[in-house]
Formats: sequence, structure tokens, C-alpha cells
Amino acid sequence: MKEEFLHYVWQYRHYDFMNLKTSRGQQLNVVFPGYHNYDAGPDFLQAVVMIDDVRWVGSVEIHCRSSDWLRHRHQEDNKYKSVILHVVYEHDLEIQLGGNEVVPTLELKDRIPQEMFGRYDSLMKVPDMLLCRSRLPGVDPLIVQSHLSGVLMERMIHRQNMFQSTLMSCQSDWNELIYRVMAIGFGCKKNATAFELLAQSLPYRIVRNHLSSRLQVYALVFGQSGLLDVEYCDEYAERLRYEYDYLRYKYQLCPVGAHQWNWLRLRPQNFPPLRLAQFAQMLYETGNTLSDKVLKTGMAGLQSWLSLAPDEYWQTHYMFGKSSPKHASGIGVLVINSLIINVVVPIRFAYARFTGNDQMQEDALGLLERIPYEDNKTTRLFLDSAFPSGSAYDSQAQLELMDRYCSQKRCLKCAIGEKIVRGMGVCPLNTV
Repeated sequence: MKEEFLHYVWQYRHYDFMNLKTSRGQQLNVVFPGYHNYDAGPDFLQAVVMIDDVRWVGSVEIHCRSSDWLRHRHQEDNKYKSVILHVVYEHDLEIQLGGNEVVPTLELKDRIPQEMFGRYDSLMKVPDMLLCRSRLPGVDPLIVQSHLSGVLMERMIHRQNMFQSTLMSCQSDWNELIYRVMAIGFGCKKNATAFELLAQSLPYRIVRNHLSSRLQVYALVFGQSGLLDVEYCDEYAERLRYEYDYLRYKYQLCPVGAHQWNWLRLRPQNFPPLRLAQFAQMLYETGNTLSDKVLKTGMAGLQSWLSLAPDEYWQTHYMFGKSSPKHASGIGVLVINSLIINVVVPIRFAYARFTGNDQMQEDALGLLERIPYEDNKTTRLFLDSAFPSGSAYDSQAQLELMDRYCSQKRCLKCAIGEKIVRGMGVCPLNTV
């Protein structure tokens, strides 16, 4: 027996609650099981129970065995003095709070449907990252889709909370927030941190002063990256460095350092200099309409805006001072989709909730339905299952599902897993 399962059984009353009695024979009626406590202290707070017609309000602690109270050393923690009921699977020891006061104990061993625990135990033992794979076809598709939609909302709200702290550091300037998040998006996974440091060290208010000059925008971006601090036998790089030296002195700038950039196992089209050139070009072409582009532009406009290419130098270079055969230097479709998924949609969602615009919130999530299903090592786990895989709406929800539920085996907190454990209209579990 696992405490997590007992928490679930207690919270949702999945036990025989008729004629309850404590271990000492007292009549027990559970009025309210309490609020699940995820911090230190008893498992459930503000519970309400009746013991022999006396109303008690306080905490409930749950263990597999009564003796776990001592094993966990709760007798030494004052937080547990508020416990009014000890709920256990097996009662093997009377627990005293102090003096001769015995903690009322409820044993659930003969009150929990064993088939329910059997389904839960079998689910936990499935040798698959996606524990519910073989049982999923028997779950109502409406339940699956509804839960995925809820999980996607959790993902967006989590992003919103992250943006909130960044927005405070930006003095509530949405342009600055968008600029920083867009920079992280251009860095993708390998160089997201380096791009974030660059954006923090080069405020958007400075960039905005020079948006009329492509040379100066490029000089600021490359100069702050630290990639101009090495010697190049290249006229283009020298011109950028000359311009940057003036701007660096003017604004007292400090570059992030070339060592911050990751080159390992990157294809040439993902090399930091080319990504920085694309980022600089995006800032230059966008001008003073950055927030409008991100918050108001439709799908076709976003794709057109992000399908940009830096100046001609980057058609024959992946890095300074080293020419290469002519190649496409613009942003690829996969990166464009990534920017819309990971930058545009979360920012629009956050801004919509910040301003109370429900329609904008729905439209932001609607953009995901117009982007193909993402292909990565996590989404591939879902492809041969009964989970939907029609668009990025599905893949984003599944990424959150795996991160916050599946990988932690939190099936009892998942609407899909709960239906399987309760055996509500699902096919038999196949663990082979």
C-alpha cells in the first residue's frame, strides 16, 4: 500500500464510509476530509469530523501503518499537535500526542475496494513511460481531450507566472518582456541561456534608439554577444566592431562573453552567429512595432514576418571570417513554428489574462491548432497511443502531461489515470 493512494482514497471518499468507528470503538462521521496540504505538516488541513457527537476541526494525518507516526518522528513536531484523526491502512499501534491523550485512529484496511488498489498497483508497475498506453483506448475520448485541454491551460498559466516575475523586473514594460522572451526563443535549447543573458545586458530601450540603422542594430547584438572580441581578418566583422566600440562607450555596455555560446553538436544553420544575425534582422525589420507584431498579427502575418533573412554576408558565412558555399540564411519553418509556439502564443495568453480579454486568450490557443504536431523524443512516446496528434495544441498538452504527471507517476491527479484506477468503462489492463 502507498500513502499516495491512501491520500486519494481519503480525499475523494473512495472507501466504505458507513458506520465508521475509531480503533477504540468511537462513532465517527467525516463531515469534510480537509484540504490536501502539499507543504510541511499534516496531510490534510481544516478537516471536520464528528466523534461520538463531538465536532472536531483540525488536521488529518495519513499513514500506511499507525507506527509510521513514530518512524517519521511526528511526535517531535509541534505541527502535528493539531491532528484530530489518524487515518491508516493498518492499525498496529496506538499513538499518543502527549500525556494520556490518544490520537483517534481510523483503519481503512477492510474498507477500500481491493480491485481499485489492484488497478492502481498494476498501473504503477507498467514498464512504460506512458503508463496508461494499453488502457487508453477504453477511456472516453471526451475525457482525454478535456483533460488535455486542462493540462494545456496549466502550461500556459505556468508560463504566465514566469512572465510575471520578468515583467516586474522590466518595470511592467511589455516591449522589454517580449524582447527578452523572443531572444530566448531564437536561442532554442542549446543557446537559450546565452540569448537571455544578451537581452538582459542589452535593454530594448537601447536597441530602440537605433532601429533606423541596420548596421547599429547588428553591431549592438553581435557586440553584446562577445563574438566581436576576437581577431577576425574580415572587413564585415571589423565594421561591426568599430560601430560597437562607439555604442559600447556611449551606453557603458558589458558584453556577455564568447564563452557563453554553445557550439557543440550544432548544425551550421544553428550556429550562434547566424542565429544572432537573424535576431538582429528581426529587430531591425520590426522597428517600433514589436509588441504589435507579437500580440496582434495573424498566422499568415507571423509566418511572413518571421521568414526573414539577414543581410547578404550571411548567405556565404555561418561564422565571421570563414566563407562557405552559398546557402539559405533565413529562419526555417521548424524554428518559425517553435517561435510561435513558445513565444507568441504564451505571451498572447499572458497578455490576454492580464487585460481580461477572453477572446484573445482563445485566439492565442487557436494558433496552436494551425501548427503541425511537434516531433521530439517526448511526443514520439504518444504517437503510437490513442492520444490525439493533430496539431501543436495536442503536442503542447502532451509535453505538459508528461512533465507534470506521467514522468512523476501522478496518475491519481490525472483525470485519465483516475478513470482507469476507478475502472470506469475501460478495457482490461495489458502489462505485457
